[in-house]
Amino acid sequence: MARIDPLDLDQLPEPHRSAYEAVMAGRTGPRINLHRTVAHSPSVLVAFVAFANELRNGTTLDPKLRELTILTVSHAKGAAYEFGKHANLALSVGVPRAQVDAIEAGIAAGGLGPDDPFDDAARAVVALARASVDGVRIDDATWAAAASHLTERELVEVMLHIGMYSMTAHLTEGAQIDIEAWFERR
Repeated sequence: MARIDPLDLDQLPEPHRSAYEAVMAGRTGPRINLHRTVAHSPSVLVAFVAFANELRNGTTLDPKLRELTILTVSHAKGAAYEFGKHANLALSVGVPRAQVDAIEAGIAAGGLGPDDPFDDAARAVVALARASVDGVRIDDATWAAAASHLTERELVEVMLHIGMYSMTAHLTEGAQIDIEAWFERR
């Protein structure tokens, strides 16, 4: 049960309601409990969603690597809310189910032997995300492996995703935000 009651987003005060609707333009469906909880701080909600949108739509990072990063962070942080949402997004951008399942099972990329579903780039990004969550400072070998597949811009984008979804995990799990009744994991 949620520790903070999600708000009705139609009740956001202006100018935050209009700003929220603007950053949500093009997104359909019911509003998620994460946003409804962050709405307790209306100006932060608008900035939070705008930043998340920019990470999703304004970066050069391959969407598959983006979602593998988010899944790795969510799993490492024990964030079921985010893992479920992004498992669906990962599948929708072409991440193989075997990769989603391996992360969910807690199997480190490369730890499956001949059945390892990760290619070298995915393996390096998953290892980078896990290392960052586990200890913040990333060892040189892990960084070099990721850097051999990503541009400096993409490395920055991976690190920003790690930070964003670590923060989100702390909120969803600390406040025990409920997964929406309408949500179905694929």
